[in-house]
Amino acid sequence: MDFLEGFLMGPVWSDTEYETRRHTGFYWFIGWLFLTFFAYSVVYPERLPTWLEMPRYVPLVGFFLVALITPLICRYYYRMNIFVKLLILILLIAKYALGFVALFQFWRERINVDLSTAPADILEYINKTIAASTEYFSGLGDGPGMLVGIVAGGLLIVVVFAGGLLLATITPAIFLAVMKVIQRGIDELASQTVLRHLD
Repeated sequence: MDFLEGFLMGPVWSDTEYETRRHTGFYWFIGWLFLTFFAYSVVYPERLPTWLEMPRYVPLVGFFLVALITPLICRYYYRMNIFVKLLILILLIAKYALGFVALFQFWRERINVDLSTAPADILEYINKTIAASTEYFSGLGDGPGMLVGIVAGGLLIVVVFAGGLLLATITPAIFLAVMKVIQRGIDELASQTVLRHLD
């Protein structure tokens, strides 16, 4: 419960020690979870829930609307009974879920993979990379040039695929961090202005 309160409410409103500890593993988990769901949507687009096809502005508007009322509900969170607290935490989870829906829609419109041709496309990329690398090192001689070219091309392919996987994993984590920074700014502003003199 402390982790959820600290993560969802932020340091302005929570009484937990969430901010004093590192939670890198949790951000990695969010990145892998989002990437897995995105990959699933590419492989099985027909199985996606229809509500994910909502207009792109809806999740963005929803996120900012909940973000704007978050300071008010978090300010009085610890005065509520457990049932109301759970409802508040669910609403805060929904806020970040809306943000990720917006991120999903953004990339889903830009990344289209034809699974029927994907193996051939990957194989063609590998062949072209190896051929270009071998040609680059051809000055070393036929045998050594081919050997070095194959090794260098293979390493380049591994780096490209590993880098792409890493980027695809950290992008959702960075997006989550950005959402939390936005919420932190709203919380700080609200606590110093409109909510400053409230009981």
